[in-house]
Amino acid sequence: MSLLIPAGLFGGCLLAFSNGANDISKSIATLVGSGEAGYKKAVILVSLAVAAGAVLASAWAVKMTLLFTKGMLSPQVEINQMFALAILAGSIGWVLLATKLGMPVSTTHAIVGSVVLTGLYAFGFQNILWANVTKKVALPLVLSPLIAYGLAFFLFRGLFWLCRKKYCINCHWAHWVSAISSGFARGLNDTPKIAALGFVFYFLIDPSASVAPRWFFLLLAAANALGGIVMGLKVTDTLAHKVTKLSHLEGFAANLATSSLVIATALHGFPVSTTHVSSSAIMGMGFTKGSGGLNWKVVFEILAAWLLTLPTAGLFGAATYWTLQRILS
Repeated sequence: MSLLIPAGLFGGCLLAFSNGANDISKSIATLVGSGEAGYKKAVILVSLAVAAGAVLASAWAVKMTLLFTKGMLSPQVEINQMFALAILAGSIGWVLLATKLGMPVSTTHAIVGSVVLTGLYAFGFQNILWANVTKKVALPLVLSPLIAYGLAFFLFRGLFWLCRKKYCINCHWAHWVSAISSGFARGLNDTPKIAALGFVFYFLIDPSASVAPRWFFLLLAAANALGGIVMGLKVTDTLAHKVTKLSHLEGFAANLATSSLVIATALHGFPVSTTHVSSSAIMGMGFTKGSGGLNWKVVFEILAAWLLTLPTAGLFGAATYWTLQRILS
């Protein structure tokens, strides 16, 4: 079983890498799609912002770390390293597969699906804290896309009105600021969820620890940034060019809606999906042009990927747990 400890810590870093590969697109798609920046320049600068958010998450987002450590399963349940490794495997497997297919999916949803379905298999229905899952996880994940869609739409209308009244801001630098803040928000929002899983393995090394150490957040920040740089192009291309055409002002409004909503929810411990928030904000920009402003084929493909995330990650996780039981027992 001791081999599971380094495997689990490595799995946490691999999940952070997968998260970066899929999620960097949510911060830079508007820069690339509007022609403001090429992929390489955008991904490097915004990845640094993501890393900064990931590091600060160790102090700012403790509530979310606690939710994903023990907030979805009964206190009577002993979360061992085999279960945690299965959760990591389920989340990593789905997020990497979706990234290869160029589909923006939610790491948050993948973790939740993996925890709940693997927990059902391992511990039974009665040991899932369904009230917590519904109130603190499911509800924010359902409402956040709708809020982001509406917020981006009205932000754009407000900014457009200001421009017509000659109060227009320089949307080029503002667009960059919003993209960087969106990346920072993503690091702040997503890292605690990944750290919570990795902490199970770290606790075996240091049983006196109550939260994951700062150095682990630094490691996850580096892995997240590397994932965006190495594998982020395909999903970025989907959101930047295939959903709708974006102007600088539209890109600024979408990123502003994303960063404000994600930062606010992360600080209050509500694990919204950055993917759903950002993608919905971009779709909101497409809808400002009317129904013809969106590529509905791609939109429906993205929505299908969102629906598949929870059950598929959960099945990957449960299958991994079943396999580990037979190998290690």
